[in-house]
Amino acid sequence: MTLNGFLGQKTKGVLAAAAILAAAGFLSRLLGFGRNALLAYFYGAGDILDAYFLAFRLPDFFFNLFFFGAFSAGFVPVFIKLKNHDPQKAWKLANDVLNLTLAVFVIFGAVFFVAAPWVLKLIAPGFEGEKLKLAVTLSRIMFLQPIFLGISVVFSGILQSTRRFLAYALAPVFYNLGIIFGILVLAPKLGPAGLAWGVVAGAWLHMLIQYPAARHSGFSYKFFFSLKENSIKDIFHIIVPRSLSLILAQLNLVVMAGLASFLGSGRVSVFNFANDLNGLVLGVVAVPLGVAVFPVFSELAAQGKFQEMGETFIKILRRLMFVMMPAAVLFFILRAQIVRLTLGYGRFDWADTVLTIETLGFFLIGLIFQGALAIILRGFFALEDAKTPFMILFFGVLLSMAVALFLAPVMDVSALGLGMAAAAIFNTLVLFFIFKRRVKSVKISSLLKPAAVFALGSVLAGLAAYAALYYLDKFLDTHKVLHLIVQGGSAGVLGVVVYLLITSMFNMEEVNQILKKLKLGKGIILPSLDEETHQS
Repeated sequence: MTLNGFLGQKTKGVLAAAAILAAAGFLSRLLGFGRNALLAYFYGAGDILDAYFLAFRLPDFFFNLFFFGAFSAGFVPVFIKLKNHDPQKAWKLANDVLNLTLAVFVIFGAVFFVAAPWVLKLIAPGFEGEKLKLAVTLSRIMFLQPIFLGISVVFSGILQSTRRFLAYALAPVFYNLGIIFGILVLAPKLGPAGLAWGVVAGAWLHMLIQYPAARHSGFSYKFFFSLKENSIKDIFHIIVPRSLSLILAQLNLVVMAGLASFLGSGRVSVFNFANDLNGLVLGVVAVPLGVAVFPVFSELAAQGKFQEMGETFIKILRRLMFVMMPAAVLFFILRAQIVRLTLGYGRFDWADTVLTIETLGFFLIGLIFQGALAIILRGFFALEDAKTPFMILFFGVLLSMAVALFLAPVMDVSALGLGMAAAAIFNTLVLFFIFKRRVKSVKISSLLKPAAVFALGSVLAGLAAYAALYYLDKFLDTHKVLHLIVQGGSAGVLGVVVYLLITSMFNMEEVNQILKKLKLGKGIILPSLDEETHQS
């Protein structure tokens, strides 16, 4: 099999796709932790990393105008609908969108390149002198990142629509490898600028790994494009409000970074590190499920099968809760061990570690709701509605900022994590009930019993893990990395075992399927959902 064929092979079934995305997502997160550990080791939570993270935020804000959530929200349902009727027009649409995206990123990238000093000063008024100058320099280099990622995001939309998830899943892995290359190879030669060039290298690899699979699926690039196609208008009908939603999310992060810049040196870095750690479970569980089920939601909605769509929606939420509830609780209990193992090295001192542990704890309050939101949003996008989420997310951002601004004087940077959690809870609850009114087959009663059982099991698992930490602390020197791994790993394993025992006592479908597959020696796979959605 050729490289194009290997990367471009079609993935069968929702959960098979989710498994590929989860495995690659976990690897990407591990590399992300390695990246952050290297940054913390070499630079600590100080001015250089503050400048780096803030510089990264500006092109990242720009790119998120068209990032996966916005682009795929509009592209996937329209492309699938068009490909079912006229494949030639579908591929022409993909080519037109790629060229249009490239033109937009080049033009706006040039504008932001010139305006970087004023924009950075606006969003981080606490930065001055050499610190601001460094942030501007790094930001200007990083404006190449959105150009490569802009091309890559079109390839991602094609691969999602055609259910070729392998190359799509590997792209973030290569992105992190590029950044690590910048830290270890470029930065020692170029200074802090090498960090920025590493980000650019990662974006280029993100694009490169997906191109063979996109070609294998049927895509062929042509230099010209047309804006007259009605399908482009259909895409932008969804992309515009979704982009505005992402702008709000990025604006929220920018405001948080700006607020953190007033709280003291290193606070911007602490906020970013805690935010990255909070994203671990999201990146391994919620996002893969959301991405994998989105084409299924889109096809069911296009065919008017709303009964099946609602049933699939509930099944996905159940599986999400089954994993994310215990993960959130155990992550909270083990957060000190996790922060110390991933960041507590070199110049990242104990004060930095404590601040990150506290901030992460408040982030985790909203973790389950953030995961559910990833599924709920895909449901709205499959219905070709991005306006409703935008309106709700707007009020969520206001809530997040209000909580952070009000509590920052007494809670320090931890208030920022609490503000993000409050917004996630508000957004998820409101959007769930709106979606339920749209898709009548979504029944709350189907979620009540499993939610209660999963919550009980998670609390008992957390108590067991905490007891293990307390007991092992008497026998292990947790200043040593190996002992810290043994303590945290043993507590985590005990927590998982307790959770599985409790949920099996209540005869939960999810754990019974796991135990059945383990007995058969086939690994932990849940094929039933693929059958129930008729492999749509």
